[in-house]
Amino acid sequence: MSRSLDIRLAHLVPPLDETREDSVQQALGHPDLLEEHWWRQVSLPLALHTVGPDHLATGLAHLTLDHWEDRVLGEVMPALYLTDEHPDVLATHPREWPDAEGAHKYLHDLYLTVLERLPRQAPPTGPGTGPLFTEIEGWFATADPRRRAVAGRRVLTLRSETLDTLGSRFGVTRERIRQIHKQVGQEVRTRLEGARGARTAAHLPELAKKLGVATPLDAFWDLSPEYPDLLPSLGLPVGEVLLTLLPDHRVVDGWITSEESAALALRLTEELAERTVIPLEEAERRPLEGGVPQEHVLAWLSALPHSRVMDDHLVRWGRNLPDKAFAVLTAVGRPLHFDELVERVGTGFNESGFRERIHGDERIMRRDRRLFGLRAWGGREYLGLEETMRRQLTEAGGEMPVGTLIERVTDWFDITESSIRAMAAGSEFARPRPGWVALPGVVTARTPYRPRRTVERTRRCFRDPEGLWWLRVELNGEHLRGSGFPIPSGFAVSVGMGPGCRLPVRIGDRPSIAAWKNQPLMNSIRPLLLLEDAQVGDHAFITLTEGRVLCRLHKADAVPADPFSASLYLAGRSVTDGPPSLAHAVGLPEDAGPAELMAHLTDRGDQDLLTLLTPHL
Repeated sequence: MSRSLDIRLAHLVPPLDETREDSVQQALGHPDLLEEHWWRQVSLPLALHTVGPDHLATGLAHLTLDHWEDRVLGEVMPALYLTDEHPDVLATHPREWPDAEGAHKYLHDLYLTVLERLPRQAPPTGPGTGPLFTEIEGWFATADPRRRAVAGRRVLTLRSETLDTLGSRFGVTRERIRQIHKQVGQEVRTRLEGARGARTAAHLPELAKKLGVATPLDAFWDLSPEYPDLLPSLGLPVGEVLLTLLPDHRVVDGWITSEESAALALRLTEELAERTVIPLEEAERRPLEGGVPQEHVLAWLSALPHSRVMDDHLVRWGRNLPDKAFAVLTAVGRPLHFDELVERVGTGFNESGFRERIHGDERIMRRDRRLFGLRAWGGREYLGLEETMRRQLTEAGGEMPVGTLIERVTDWFDITESSIRAMAAGSEFARPRPGWVALPGVVTARTPYRPRRTVERTRRCFRDPEGLWWLRVELNGEHLRGSGFPIPSGFAVSVGMGPGCRLPVRIGDRPSIAAWKNQPLMNSIRPLLLLEDAQVGDHAFITLTEGRVLCRLHKADAVPADPFSASLYLAGRSVTDGPPSLAHAVGLPEDAGPAELMAHLTDRGDQDLLTLLTPHL
């Protein structure tokens, strides 16, 4: 195996050892050769690789003319005798040459002939060979054990040992360890100000810039392959030493952070306490503008105390469960099923206790049996089945048909019919007559049935010019096969039906029954649909008058493209009519204005008409 040439420039040019160091540094100094007295410390092949022979030849020419003018050239660089230069020339003194400029060029070229013949060696690579490693290792490689221990276990480490521990190890007092600590600290500062710490001193501002105001400690080790390299003299990785030398950064809870980061976190935490939720895009701008590197912004937000990132929001994460549930609902922006709410809040708590606590929180409202939202959103509150039934009975004067109660409660909440019937049959309620339920102790008189919504306020019910109300049915396969279907209570009352009735009717030429048991039902209208050649998706307008079921068909593929004309078509009116016709069709006076019409449609729930008319009214 070949061995590299182990000589220094001072071996090749002996007068370097007898010349003032500042003069040599001025002539031969280079930004890539920061080692102190490098002409004695750095191998010449490595120096040639780093700065090139031309730089060294130029500097040696200056030194020869400025400081070695009394030496013959052969004494300056004895290796010149191995060149083709005449020995008489090498025996001359530079001060004897009258042309200084020509002398400098001649000397440069002469020295270059030797330097260019020497081998060049690239710096070693791999762990323990980097410039920072080499420089820092040189600080304490030859120091006595106590100084190395104090440097590695107190001054340059993130895990400082106590004075007493180190004193006991070396058999000295804690005060002596304190003195050594002070001396080592001053020694490190001195090195950073001089040539022996120049590389490290130059690297620290670059490192601080990369770190910004905050960077995860785990990410730091990937910034340079040198950082994990272990320094034998200190027993520490290079990166840990560098972190202790940064003036404005410190390591806290797995982050390399600064005072700017702490102030930024405090401001954002205070704002989050007031707002509970901040959109993530807005929240990310704060640390990014404050100096956190972009790739670490999300991790920085996630590390904020009493906060959490979820659903594209930064959320204030309180200490108690109701606060967390409130934050989750605020971030999501919609009611959540109890199981989903539990999953988002986390685990490690009793679910029954959690349910009771959010039931009692005024900010949170129960929207269904297992559905929760914010009270600020409004909506109908679910108070439990018994209380819900009691309130409905109270609003109805104390009693109502069981079928009507079922229709109302199941329309609002996810409650089964069997649950309502079981509750109505229990001791909590009275049964004044068959098919009816009442509050206990209420004395009631039979009164005409009042539907929850009159026909004017019932979705898909429209009045024709003669005042007769029609129900629009969106046809499906069941209708075409002959199945019956429920009809709204308001429409049923408008055509003469009531709870418990069985009304004989004719559908086409066939006798039939329109019955109201638990809810009003219309028997099969298939005979009428066959006459019209109806298809799935068509709009059938039906009504009941003079004992007959009538049907008019509006084809689905004939809906006009114009939004207003389409609204008239879906209301059973002529597409050439104007706004008064549409107002009359939904039960308003013909002179009703656009705002009144839109409010009325909203109350009815005619979403299809609202979608068509909203951009135009």
